[in-house]
This record gives sequence, structure tokens and C-alpha cells, in this order.
Amino acid sequence: MYKPLLFASLFLTPFSLHALDTRQTPAEQLLELGRELAANAGASQWQQLWQRVRQAGYLQANGAPMHFSVPPSQLPELARRTLAQADQVHALQQTQALYRRSFADQVIGRRGGQPLHALCLVVDWRTLPQGMRDTPQAYLHSASLLSSYPCN
Repeated sequence: MYKPLLFASLFLTPFSLHALDTRQTPAEQLLELGRELAANAGASQWQQLWQRVRQAGYLQANGAPMHFSVPPSQLPELARRTLAQADQVHALQQTQALYRRSFADQVIGRRGGQPLHALCLVVDWRTLPQGMRDTPQAYLHSASLLSSYPCN
């Protein structure tokens, strides 16, 4: 009696747990997910982001073609504001989204000596099942903050 139920659950589970496809998700919903993540991301998620930013060389002004020029102590707040109040969001690949916020009155960084007034932040939503995008709270702590950098 339990074997048919087990078989059915094994068969149906992969279909119900497909990762969020950012290419098929409306921008308004991606923006809302960004707001939720800004409010609920854990310390380890932010630590991993800043480790990746450091490894990419975006915190080194000397010799780096692209780098942040704001004090590193301001970056966490700027990144949170970018997620919470993004001007734009674009799908990248299948499960990633690029959040962008302009800070017109502030130079965020430089690329090739040119000032950049926006911050970009890439989030990977692969741990958020497609069917849970309207109620993502249980999955926010597993979203990956992949990268952040100054941008146009």
C-alpha cells in the first residue's frame, strides 16, 4: 500500500522543487524578493559575499581596474539598500538576478579611473523553489549573495 505512495512522491517531488527561474519571474517579484532578502539575510550570507568581493579585488584601490572607492565600512549598508530599494533588476543565467541601485550623489567606485555611481549585487535564487516565490521566507537564509561591485 505504501509503495505506490512512495513511488508517486519520488516521481512528483522533482517537479515541485524546481529552482526559481529568474528569466521567467516578473521584475516586480524579483524586486520584492530582494526586499525580503535585505531584511532577512543572515550574517554568514553577508560574510560570504564580502569574502568573494575581497577575492575579486574590488576592495583594492591600488592597481585594480575596477574597485570600490567608498570606505569599506559603508559597503554593508549600501548593499542592503541596493537589495531593499533596487532601481533595476535583471535576470542572469537561470537562477541569478542582478540588483542595481544608483547613488547619484556619491561615487561608489571606479573603473579605469572613471567614477561609478551605482552598486550592483548578484543573488543566486537556486535554493528557492519556483512554487514558493510568493512565500519565500523559509528559503531566504539559503539564497546566495554571489557578488557585489561598483557599476554604471
